[in-house]
Amino acid sequence: MSRMIDEGLFVDVHGVEQWITLRGEHRDNPVLLMIPGPGAGFSALAPYFESWERDYTLAQWDQPRAGFTLAKHGGADTQPYTFERLARDGIAVAEIICRRLGVRRIIVLGLSGGTIVALNLVKQRPDLFSAYVGTGQIVDWARQDAEGYRLLLRRARANNDTTMLTELEGIGPPPYKDTATDAIKSKYSGAPTADEQRVMATLFPVVFGRIMSPPHDAHYLAKGLALSDMRAAATAAYDAVREALIHFDARRLGLDFEVPMFCLQGAEDLMTVNDDVRDYVNELRAPHKELVLFEGCGHSAVFLRDAFLDKLNRHVRPALANAASSR
Repeated sequence: MSRMIDEGLFVDVHGVEQWITLRGEHRDNPVLLMIPGPGAGFSALAPYFESWERDYTLAQWDQPRAGFTLAKHGGADTQPYTFERLARDGIAVAEIICRRLGVRRIIVLGLSGGTIVALNLVKQRPDLFSAYVGTGQIVDWARQDAEGYRLLLRRARANNDTTMLTELEGIGPPPYKDTATDAIKSKYSGAPTADEQRVMATLFPVVFGRIMSPPHDAHYLAKGLALSDMRAAATAAYDAVREALIHFDARRLGLDFEVPMFCLQGAEDLMTVNDDVRDYVNELRAPHKELVLFEGCGHSAVFLRDAFLDKLNRHVRPALANAASSR
């Protein structure tokens, strides 16, 4: 694959050097900034999303306490770790990306906990963004968490899964007292579907093989730095923002948005349950809004790489053209 854009660099974000990557085949393609949940850095997964680079310039940002930003600083970054800080840093990163690529606006794609950050970005600085895309969309965490628990109990009973049922009944319905108890439920609510497992089994070995033995021109990897365990980093970051997350309600941000709003959801998502996402999208007031469901998918719909790309191209890109022509 021939890329016109292929960069990986540390940039100063409010006094902390943070890692970003920019990759794409054509400079006139839309720019797509992916924001995963706290503690998850996706820059090293560049080979997984390589097919997207034909249609988008992909921007990855390893947030504080994630990916190569964590690898560079370890515990030396003592700034408060909050969603407010992540949104402030995210705005600075979006500005840097726009300047570096010579564009006015970019698409932001929030994943799971990253949807909280991404919603704040488009709410605070709509001038920087051409569209919002959320997947694993958190709307009202308490409501989605409770409904997910109910649906999981029903599944365990229908499948006569005594282990799952015993564990779920043992912790009872949310809210829970700590991250460890949350993890028992999320083991089931975030479990990949059969379709997700099939795609991951095919692609992840290739990706991790290229992380372990990267090509010489792998600019998406920060030279001389070893990644920390992603699961441990995500758990630590989640623990830091947990209180804010479990009380998060997107409606408190307001329902008026100045950019097209999309939620691309796994139809079987039992973590960020779709009933509340559907209600939220219906309530939004935006230039364009849409809920798109992936049949056979759960909370990891974005990892159905090619199917997700198809949804981006068929739903999001036309809205970009319409928005541009109306300005």
